[in-house]
Amino acid sequence: MAPRSRVLAVAGLAVPIILVVAVVAALLMNGNSGGSGPLAAGTSPSPSATDLALPPTAIPTAVPTPADGSSPSPGESLVPGADPLLGTDGRLTVLLLGSDYRRAHPGNRTDAIMIVSIDPTTGKSAAFSVPRDITDFPLPKSGTFGAKVTGLYQHLDSTTGDGATAMKQAVGRAFGLEIDRYVLIGFTGVTRLVAAVGGVDVTLAAPYYDPYYWVNGHHRGWGLPAGKSHLNAADALIFARSRKGDSDFSRAKRQQQLVMAAVTKVRTRGVQDLPTLVSIARDTVRTDLPLARMNDLFDLFSTANLGAAKHVVFGPKRFAVRAGGTDYRLVLSACTKWIAANFPPARPMGTWPAS
Repeated sequence: MAPRSRVLAVAGLAVPIILVVAVVAALLMNGNSGGSGPLAAGTSPSPSATDLALPPTAIPTAVPTPADGSSPSPGESLVPGADPLLGTDGRLTVLLLGSDYRRAHPGNRTDAIMIVSIDPTTGKSAAFSVPRDITDFPLPKSGTFGAKVTGLYQHLDSTTGDGATAMKQAVGRAFGLEIDRYVLIGFTGVTRLVAAVGGVDVTLAAPYYDPYYWVNGHHRGWGLPAGKSHLNAADALIFARSRKGDSDFSRAKRQQQLVMAAVTKVRTRGVQDLPTLVSIARDTVRTDLPLARMNDLFDLFSTANLGAAKHVVFGPKRFAVRAGGTDYRLVLSACTKWIAANFPPARPMGTWPAS
């Protein structure tokens, strides 16, 4: 491989992870802010780098998901004529999962679930989040998961041995989508990723304050004024995890805002940060984004019009109804209607544009 091609391959690995997911390590992680008292000074809820480690050289190349939302089993043939990365609908749709793993709370509860879809020919993109308190979420083949959806990945992983594939199947069945790839991230590397790009900028329409969030072992309470604020690594993590200043649904909206802030910052700084970001991501991300298509992914995430992306949290009252206590149940008809109106149009058997 020529030197430039090697550089693009490495950059391509970082761009899909960083532009769509970087800081998602911060933004998707909800943690237990304000719920268990202060952390001891100098301690962190983050697992070690190996807790969710998957080096880039070990990233598998998965086959596309059929149009009915189910994922082929390992070894199944590709749909004849389908692009291996886009599947049969001609758009790249990625499932982003954020695990709340901590040594004190083992297991991979996905306290955040986000689906992002991009059309490589037009750059049109859209995203939605599924709140952690949703119950009765569809299972991969039939029936529903009675507990909160935050425990679905862990349940599927323990019962099928392949939580990622099963989770793609479940999400595909729920929303009638073709889920092509997934990314799973934990607490590890959150502050490192944000620090590596020099922090991020967010703008709030109204002040935000959480009086219960333990910033450290001695100080409780954190907030931001209305207007533009620069968040360093620690503040970005709090911005994503804090919830008692509003709600879990509002937190999910702030998480999406942080994603876009990260996208803007990485693009502004250019390729200078990519080696560092790759080094961090390789130890903190599991994904089936294929190495063989990294040049294509680099082009896609460098040119996609993410700033104009439609995004929503599937929460009450339009998309979810209370099911008792803190539980909610999705109004799937409203969710699929939003997807049909805002996701990139399907291009049956569409292929990747020529470089």
